Amino acid sequence: MNTTDLTNINWHDLFTVDGLLLQTAFNPLQITVSLATTLIMAMFIHYVYKKTYDGVLYSKNFNLTVVMTALVVNAIMIGISGNIVLSLGLVGALSIIRFRTAVKDPKDTAFLFWAITIGVINGVAYYELSVIASVIIAIVLIFLTKTKDYEMAYVLILKYEQGTYDKIQPLMRSYFKKNYVRSDSSIGSIIERVIEVKPDTGKLETALSEIRNIQGVESCVLLSSNGAFAE
Repeated sequence: MNTTDLTNINWHDLFTVDGLLLQTAFNPLQITVSLATTLIMAMFIHYVYKKTYDGVLYSKNFNLTVVMTALVVNAIMIGISGNIVLSLGLVGALSIIRFRTAVKDPKDTAFLFWAITIGVINGVAYYELSVIASVIIAIVLIFLTKTKDYEMAYVLILKYEQGTYDKIQPLMRSYFKKNYVRSDSSIGSIIERVIEVKPDTGKLETALSEIRNIQGVESCVLLSSNGAFAE
């Protein structure tokens, strides 16, 4: 059985900076190609995010962050690919960093991971995987975003005087297939009630109009699951 002769190892070279450099260090041309490819693909992610966004307020700053994240991660990968010291230092640095910015939409987290993935893969010059994966992810996102296979949920917020809800209940049973009281609060004689409802979409305006015409009802607001108002 062959064994490694420890006496032949040059321990001094191993612990010098030159000895810690790997053979995969990028030259200036490779660095430029890697960053340029990452920028093009990051702009593709930027475009897909803008086209598939279905929230209320589009955040240009978040979309810009996605592009910058891909480029920064790509630069980090290029740097640590040729130096063990940098790679170990990066692990230690990332272990103490805490990001406290809240991501409101879970889909935004997926775009951040997508950008990070692009930066990592291009940082090791695996461009084929980066392109193929991005195209497939974009197709899936666009398909699922454009396909509306869910039923819209609504929340009805009522403000009315005490004793008025008995007049509202018959309309609730008539126009809403489901109504479930989520919360109740009162200020003096005014009651605010939050109700989860499942309306017939063709009767929304009629239902809201008849509820508002009831004497004692101060306001009637209907919220959809994406934050839109019907008032």
